[in-house]
Amino acid sequence: MKTPHRIKLYIDKGTPKYNPTTGEYEQVEGMYKVVPCFVNAISQSKVFEEYGDRTQKVIVCRFNQEQVSFVQAEYQGALYEPVEAIDAPIKGSVRLRKVVE
Repeated sequence: MKTPHRIKLYIDKGTPKYNPTTGEYEQVEGMYKVVPCFVNAISQSKVFEEYGDRTQKVIVCRFNQEQVSFVQAEYQGALYEPVEAIDAPIKGSVRLRKVVE
C-alpha cells in the first residue's frame, strides 16, 4: 500500500504545569510521532448515514501497520480525534473526526 501522506499522532497531549516563578500555568509539549499513512475523506452522505450529522468532517486514515493508541491527530493543520478503529484486513485503519474549535 502506498502511503503518500504524513500525520502527527499525539500519544500524550501534555498537561499544563505550574511555573512558580511566573505564577502561571504553561502548556507542556506532549509526546507525538509522525507516521506515513493514506488518508481519504468520507462523503457527507455516508457521514450522515453512520453518525447522523451533516456538519462533521470524517476521514479514514490507513497505516502500513497497527499504531499505538493516540488521543488526537494533526493532519494538514487541523486536529482530529479518533472515532473508531475499522475492523478490516488492514489492522491499521482508523476513522478520525475533525475537532471543531
